[in-house]
Amino acid sequence: MDDCTFEVRCDASHDGHLQVKTHALSVAVSQLVSRGKTREMWQSILVFCEETEDHCLVTRIIVCHPDWDQNLQIACVRSGDNPKSPLEVDLNSVRV
Repeated sequence: MDDCTFEVRCDASHDGHLQVKTHALSVAVSQLVSRGKTREMWQSILVFCEETEDHCLVTRIIVCHPDWDQNLQIACVRSGDNPKSPLEVDLNSVRV
């Protein structure tokens, strides 16, 4: 799969690891949240990687919070065919 466009590596300490190359991926990172007497795993970080219709590769990083109505995209990283700027990083926050 040498023509893959994304790669993810995950090291989960003693519980194992994962490394994979692919054409698109999504990753959800959850953490334990306590709300009163209730404890639950909450997806706090989402990462989406995909190729757009204009053939750019895009990675979006989204932060989630149980008290928010909408999630917050905190970064968007693009790569394409522009040799002067092979990687564009947008750090403007956007509700999604």
